[in-house]
Amino acid sequence: MELIKLKVKEQTATGASAKNIANSFIEACVMLDAAILDSLIEEDKYFDDLDKYRFLAFLSKQFDSAKAKGLNKMIVKTGRCHFCARGHSTYEFYGKDSKPEFAYVVEIKNGVVKNILNCNLSSGWGY
Repeated sequence: MELIKLKVKEQTATGASAKNIANSFIEACVMLDAAILDSLIEEDKYFDDLDKYRFLAFLSKQFDSAKAKGLNKMIVKTGRCHFCARGHSTYEFYGKDSKPEFAYVVEIKNGVVKNILNCNLSSGWGY
C-alpha cells in the first residue's frame, strides 16, 4: 500500500472546523462513503503527490474493497502506528474479521489538523 497524506488549509482546519474534518473523515470511513469529505476538502493541491480527487478515489477504492466483502458499515477502534508515525494513535476500521480493513492517523496539533495519513502498520494487524 502507498503512504498517503492529506493536508488541508490551516484556516479551514482549526478549532471547530478541525474537529469537523476529523469527525467527518471518521464518519466517511465508518459509512464507507468518501462523498462525505468532498465539500470539506479544498480544490487546491493539499496532498503529497495526490490532488483532492485522487485521494477521494483512493478512499473509494478502499471502501469498494470492503463493500465487495459484504460490509456496509465499519466499526472504529483506536490503535497505534508501528511504522511511519510510530507510536501515534490510529483509527482502525473493522468489518467482520478481527483484523482491520484499513487504518488512518489523524494528526491534530494545537487544535489544527496537520495531516491524515493511511497507516499500513497499525497495531490491530498484530504487529
